[in-house]
Amino acid sequence: MNTSTESPPVSMQLFYGAGGIANGILSNGLSFFLLIYYNLVIGLPAETVGFALFIALMFDAVSDPVVGYLSDNTRSRAGKRHPFIYAAIIPVALLFWLIWNPPAALTSETQLFWFLLITTILLRTAMTLFDVPHNAMVPELTKDYGGRTMLSGLKVSVTWIAGQVMVIAMYVIWLVPTDTMPYGILNQAGYQEAGLVGAILIALAITVTALGTRKWQNRMLDISHVATYSISGFFRQFLAAFKLPALLAIFVSSAVFAVGAGIGAALWTYLTSFFWELNNDQIALILMANLIGALIAGVTLKPIARSGDKKSSAIYLSILSAIVGVAPYVLRKIGFFPANGTELLIWLLFVHGILQIILIVWTTSLLTSMTADVVELGISQNGFQNEGIITSVITFVLKAGTAGGLAISGMFLAYVGFPEAPDQSNLTPEVTRALGWNYACLSLFIYMASIVALMFYRLDKAQFDQLQAIHD
Repeated sequence: MNTSTESPPVSMQLFYGAGGIANGILSNGLSFFLLIYYNLVIGLPAETVGFALFIALMFDAVSDPVVGYLSDNTRSRAGKRHPFIYAAIIPVALLFWLIWNPPAALTSETQLFWFLLITTILLRTAMTLFDVPHNAMVPELTKDYGGRTMLSGLKVSVTWIAGQVMVIAMYVIWLVPTDTMPYGILNQAGYQEAGLVGAILIALAITVTALGTRKWQNRMLDISHVATYSISGFFRQFLAAFKLPALLAIFVSSAVFAVGAGIGAALWTYLTSFFWELNNDQIALILMANLIGALIAGVTLKPIARSGDKKSSAIYLSILSAIVGVAPYVLRKIGFFPANGTELLIWLLFVHGILQIILIVWTTSLLTSMTADVVELGISQNGFQNEGIITSVITFVLKAGTAGGLAISGMFLAYVGFPEAPDQSNLTPEVTRALGWNYACLSLFIYMASIVALMFYRLDKAQFDQLQAIHD
């Protein structure tokens, strides 16, 4: 391999991190608004929406490693990663626009279900063409232990920043309440206009990161096994990768963590609007706190990247993230949190939003970097330089956070008895209390499960350095 052992230069970090803009807009668009859009605006039952997105996730489980395998074994003048990224630009943008614009001719629940299902599968497959090869660049662009956290962490931070900016824009531009529509989140035209803008920005972001990283594409040419396209070759390399205990541990832990984050994103609008009873201006303020948190996490990433033990840091940060995440709901349950409508409540939620996003971004950055480190273990044990298959774990868990979170959230809303058309007659205090408390319990359980799985990850810096010395 000819990958540099030096820290990645700033220009590399910026061009690589730009890909996070596409991830943020697409992920937050689907996580925050797709359930509410198809449930409360289009009229599909929440559990039906969740089921459609869960099925789409199952297709992702297949497409991610397949695309990773194909990019691992591709040789072309444009390299082995970039051809797939170029191919994703138009389909991802077009399908992101389409998912917010179901044809008017589709009127029955069955028709809308199939439209949502097929469009989501195609959108996620198209995004896989970009995201899997893009993530596979990390272990190829740098061998530096902390440098990989900087690269992957910057993408995670940009993903959160872009996603929060888009969500803020939704509330202050496209979903503003009017006299005729007191709940702005029911404005179908707003979602459709935002879908168009989002599609354009996604296409631009993928184009920028693709063209910007071409300078280093010579680092992505080495293939330490005979390149092949065959079903047997795929299964041989796939099974070899997933026989690595470290990869299985990070896969389970990251997937569970991402589902927890996805549930939080999917239910965020329900919680802010109905549990905390915030108006649009107050919601925008909390979203601004999330944006500030992502910015702080991004500029303070270097100490996290230089931590001597990624696993221990990820465990401690996951525990803090779980505690901070459920604290307001637990305190409200026992009567130690300000009442709705008070100024103190708003500012406590503001501070909470900053802290929670900082912890999530730091933790996700470490988990992503730890996945990239498994590549060295795979080369040592299997002889395969299959970054695409191994780092497909990253794309899978991110999409699992969106789709899995949405699927569970749909069932969760049905479980707590949340009405499909909430108004003063059916949105009782009992329902809103059940919404907040059960969300806290579910989140805590999920994050604790993620931490338990992470304890089985076995690859520290000393072993990493030893593997690098062997490969060199």
